Amino acid sequence: MKPLIIFYDEPCVLCNYWVQRLCRWDKKDQLRFTTLDHPSFLTFAKERGLDLNSMDTSVVWDQEYSYALEAEATFMILNRLGGLWTIPALLRFLPKGLTNGIYRIVARNRYRWFGKHEQCPLPDPKYLHKFLD
Repeated sequence: MKPLIIFYDEPCVLCNYWVQRLCRWDKKDQLRFTTLDHPSFLTFAKERGLDLNSMDTSVVWDQEYSYALEAEATFMILNRLGGLWTIPALLRFLPKGLTNGIYRIVARNRYRWFGKHEQCPLPDPKYLHKFLD
C-alpha cells in the first residue's frame, strides 16, 4: 500500500501542529508530507484542475485511488491510521455540508486564531523520511 501524501499549509501554526502529531501517531509509517507550494503539489493540482487561488484546505492524496479536500481529507487520514482513529472518522457519515462547513470556518480563521510562522519549523529529525524533498 502506497503512503498517503498530505499537502499542507507550511506557515500555518495549526497545520504544523497536526503534521507533527500525525508523524507521532503514524506507527505503520503510511503518511508522507509536503507543502501546498511544493512543485509536486503544483503539478498535482494542475493535472486535476484544482484552482490554487480558491483553495483554503489541506489536500490528501491516496496514490492508489483518489484525493480528498477539506473534512473528507481528515477522514481519509483517520481511516488510514486505523485503530481507535476510525471512531472519529465515523463523523464522515454526517452531512458533507456540515463537516466541510466546520472545516472551512477553522481554515478561514486559522491564522487569526493560531498564528503564522515567520520561518517554517523543521521537522523532528527522526521523522525526516516522512517529508518529500
